[in-house]
Amino acid sequence: MVQKLVQLKKDYYNYLDRKARHVADKLSESQPVTNLILDYIKELYTSAKIETDNFNNKKFESAYHNPISSELEFLIARILYHYSKFNKLNWKIYLRRQINKATPDIRIESNSKTLAIIEIKAKAGWIQPLFSKERYQKDKKKLKEGKSDFNPEELINKTKSRLKKYCQTYNIKPKQIFVILPSLAHVHRKTLTKKLEDYEKWFAKNSELPIENFILLSKNLNLDLSSNPKRKEYKPTERFEKLISLLNRIK
Repeated sequence: MVQKLVQLKKDYYNYLDRKARHVADKLSESQPVTNLILDYIKELYTSAKIETDNFNNKKFESAYHNPISSELEFLIARILYHYSKFNKLNWKIYLRRQINKATPDIRIESNSKTLAIIEIKAKAGWIQPLFSKERYQKDKKKLKEGKSDFNPEELINKTKSRLKKYCQTYNIKPKQIFVILPSLAHVHRKTLTKKLEDYEKWFAKNSELPIENFILLSKNLNLDLSSNPKRKEYKPTERFEKLISLLNRIK
């Protein structure tokens, strides 16, 4: 029984790895890949809903599905691994590897030197104040009125502190740290007139990272990949492809 579960898990990650290899192959041919990545993220959400879709009934109910963060991190890490292998870049990819209590999602190393760090967020729900000034102000107001004990300023300061620790630990500059987010669906509100640029500027201010280091995959501010959207709704950016170009130029 144990061996069967191990094999099932192995098959699952081998499947993700094949997807990653396919993306890396297209990247190596200078083809756009963001639509593919968004497809695979949507598929991750669909698979995560097996618990609720297959087992919920009148006598059993699961309220939520498992998060997809670790699978998404693995997928992106393996894309980078295969891309490096195809192009003989000699990158070493570290996934969630800790050094001196600094644990970035992904770290890329070449010749024992850190080239870049990539943080990956499947959704921005619990870190909305990092991206939205309106959410930040709303949370500050609720805190002041005693309606919440959540302080968005603490979230921002912890984020800055973590990023600074990456720079110190791995001897890199802020421009070598990137943040990948599929969409701003859980940040943007349809009642707001905010544009993508507004969220970018607020994030850059709070993170102290360059705006171009924010790797948003979709321009559709309302795109929720967990709700099984049509591909025509994706409105992909080219930022992942540009990220690869930037990584190739880092020495």
